[in-house]
Amino acid sequence: MNSSMKKLLLLVMLLALGSQLRAQTQSPQQVLAAMEKCREQVISQLSFSDKMKMKAAMSAIQSNPKFISANNAATNAPTPEAQVEARKNLAKVKLDLIEQEDPTLKPVVDQIRAAQGSVLK
Repeated sequence: MNSSMKKLLLLVMLLALGSQLRAQTQSPQQVLAAMEKCREQVISQLSFSDKMKMKAAMSAIQSNPKFISANNAATNAPTPEAQVEARKNLAKVKLDLIEQEDPTLKPVVDQIRAAQGSVLK
């Protein structure tokens, strides 16, 4: 590996470390707000039809025991840090259930996961 390749690799590693440190120094409220913002950005760009499908899928999963359990855990989390972890789990459960409820929403679910994943790393 030549020196310019090594420098490029080092730069990439430093940038990755910097984004990890920024994510680690965010408050729990900032993490939750960033997750919500990512989800809203994806949904705001959907067609009317896809928005209606998402709304219908969300309504359909409200009585699912997995959703209820994850939602209760997020609501009753004792600390801000525990709330972040519970909200991450709730987001995962929601997206999994939405995808199961309406498989045609998989591309939308994948976009939301990717957007939220970028702030959670």
